[in-house]
Amino acid sequence: MLYFFLFLGLFSYGPLLAQDETLLDSFYREDQIYLGVSFAALLSDQPEFKPRGLSRHFQFGVVRDLPLSENGQFALGIGLGMSFERYNTNVIRTNDINSNVSYTVSGNLEDNPFFFSLQSLELPLSIRWRNSSFKDYVFWRIYGGIAFQWNYRIHAKAEDMSFSVSKDIQNIGATTHLSFGYNTWNFFIAYKLTPFFNPTSFSNGATPFDITPLKIGLIFYLL
Repeated sequence: MLYFFLFLGLFSYGPLLAQDETLLDSFYREDQIYLGVSFAALLSDQPEFKPRGLSRHFQFGVVRDLPLSENGQFALGIGLGMSFERYNTNVIRTNDINSNVSYTVSGNLEDNPFFFSLQSLELPLSIRWRNSSFKDYVFWRIYGGIAFQWNYRIHAKAEDMSFSVSKDIQNIGATTHLSFGYNTWNFFIAYKLTPFFNPTSFSNGATPFDITPLKIGLIFYLL
């Protein structure tokens, strides 16, 4: 964690200002800190799959603004951040006599389902449009792009037992995202592009399936 914040400081070196006054006659930047919170609707190709409770997502980080147009209203955003996800499911894990692990969807309410918890480093890339200027600090915006994630901590919890499932869940992922709004408050939508489970997670004859989070929430851009 210490190394992340050191790198964060280097990445965002220089004042995080809405407008770079040294470039008033040409480009200006919208370097920002972002904070976001979302609920996740879990989609699956299994009709028996039903989430148990609310799944959620929290993210924060910084974005470096690279103007693409002379008036500064189009730009490329390169970010660095962290995200925390918790997925509540009716998925259970089973082991065969050879200790091979497999995941299945359970419709039995008496079974103890898994809660998956992911902590990730993320690199969001976005194309950014805003109707701002170097004198206007309040404006409309539409940002859209893709975020690459490294899931460095993946745990599952059932009842009071928590354990790592990093071998069963994909460590590298990608999510497409869109945010739009006015001033600080913005709506946020994201859809996971890569599989959730590793193919080896279904080793003892269970029917392979996947979980796809659709995140809907708010993201705040702080200048």
